[in-house]
Amino acid sequence: MHSLTDIQSLAFMAIGPARIAALSLLVLANKEDSDDAHTARQLSVDRITAAHEMLGTKLPAMLKACNHTFPSKLEEKRLACFEALTPLVESLRDSSKAQGSAFSDHCLYRLEPLVSSFLIEMTEDLMENHKRLEERRQEDMLKAITNAEVVGKNIQLIAFNASIEAARIGDMGKGFTVIASEIRDLSGKTQMMLDNIADLLRAS
Repeated sequence: MHSLTDIQSLAFMAIGPARIAALSLLVLANKEDSDDAHTARQLSVDRITAAHEMLGTKLPAMLKACNHTFPSKLEEKRLACFEALTPLVESLRDSSKAQGSAFSDHCLYRLEPLVSSFLIEMTEDLMENHKRLEERRQEDMLKAITNAEVVGKNIQLIAFNASIEAARIGDMGKGFTVIASEIRDLSGKTQMMLDNIADLLRAS
């Protein structure tokens, strides 16, 4: 499963280049066929297709896997970007659709601002939620460490009481006194490590 930062990176890399790819199609529509033009057109095709798939199916699936949903306005922008890319995808099947000022206006004045706005707001949304998840994870870790510290202190107390009982028994309890002392030392070292981890988490 991808993290929210992974999703942000994957979506940005897939969707962002579609803007340049769309403009490339406009330029290439008026160029004579050549190996370079064919290569450039194929690259534009791949980028637009990847962006269309990301907006249509891949991004929603990744968000669902992370139990994250976009705010309603951001979701509307995702759908608008998907719909704005659809004519470009259709033009890949019929190059004649890439001709004319209407197609040019669509790329320049509809697709470009829609995609740019969506990418900015998507990044803000995913980064903010990632930050909240990290803060919550840190709080949970600190709680777990606090609970472990309590257990460690109880072990120290038990070991201390055990050593007292062993001393009361006399020679028969000497072996147990050594064991109780080792347990107390180990518990103390564990306590120190937990304190260090807690300090690092609080400082981060």
